[in-house]
Amino acid sequence: MNIGIVGAGGIAKAHCRALSTISNCKLVGAYDINQENAQKLIEEYDGHAFNSYEELIEKVDGVIIASPNFCHKAHVLQALLKNKHVLCEKPMAISLEEAEYMMKVAKETNKVAAMGFNYRYLSYVTALKELIQTKELGEIVVIRLHFKKNSALRRKTFTWRDDLQSNKTSGALGDLGIHLIDLLWFLFESDFREDTVRTKINTNVTEKDGQKVFVDDYAEVYGQLANKVFVNITTSKSSLPEDCGFSIEVVGTKKEYKYHSRDPYKYVIFDGLNKKETLLPLSLLADPENEIFEWADSFRNEIINWSNAAAGFTNKNVATFEDGYRSQSILDLFFNKNNTNHGLSVSTI
Repeated sequence: MNIGIVGAGGIAKAHCRALSTISNCKLVGAYDINQENAQKLIEEYDGHAFNSYEELIEKVDGVIIASPNFCHKAHVLQALLKNKHVLCEKPMAISLEEAEYMMKVAKETNKVAAMGFNYRYLSYVTALKELIQTKELGEIVVIRLHFKKNSALRRKTFTWRDDLQSNKTSGALGDLGIHLIDLLWFLFESDFREDTVRTKINTNVTEKDGQKVFVDDYAEVYGQLANKVFVNITTSKSSLPEDCGFSIEVVGTKKEYKYHSRDPYKYVIFDGLNKKETLLPLSLLADPENEIFEWADSFRNEIINWSNAAAGFTNKNVATFEDGYRSQSILDLFFNKNNTNHGLSVSTI
């Protein structure tokens, strides 16, 4: 599969690195509005720095959309209408209306339109899914998904992620929380009961480079799924270093499952006073600083599954544009609930 990438930032680099390890995929090249960035990317990996997105599309079988959120719709539609397979980074779009139209166009093509929900491919997530499906944990009572970073504190420069262009989707909830929203569906295939949802969304770092920050850097969500599982989601880009990490806790009527990136190489199952630790397999690619265990490998597995689906092999793990639209609708629900939760937020976006 000949693959091109639009966008030449950090996520594009993760995709390029993953592609370099996959024998049946070839990186043809990249396009970025900043030609110098595209040139640096392909010099490190392979391919050609294209002068236009149109030129790139003509040379490939599939496109990885790694551009800013507000560009996703245009770049996806352009590729689909040229009959190319698409792997779109998350979130799918900057509004539910955009996501719905993208999904509609994707359905009208015979190409694979996949979402970049790479956290589905973490080994400790796939192990958890099996534990849930086999009832090893019993009936699930509650799941807690916490994803805390400090990038809002570390990154002092004002960028597109901080402004209005992406309609709040580039904040902690849209950028990190969208993964957790997808994981809930991946694990349970059950939607939220809208009436149970409560949110708290804050902007703690309110200014960068003398410019106002328009997105959240902290969010908490509480609610219940239709299958009666209680949910707590916490996302942050303004946590102290000692509080940073990615964690999953699942309480069942029989047993409990726990994973935390502070102890990254195992997950633990508690059965009363008994504790069973399961070591995780070694990863192929080293993870960058400030990213969780298996982050780099998850891009590799995602691309392999996408390319296999494009080749005609059935794969239920591939996140579709329907999954992207569903997650976008839940993200919208969270933002809308925040607007109606008078008195719950200390400072809201």
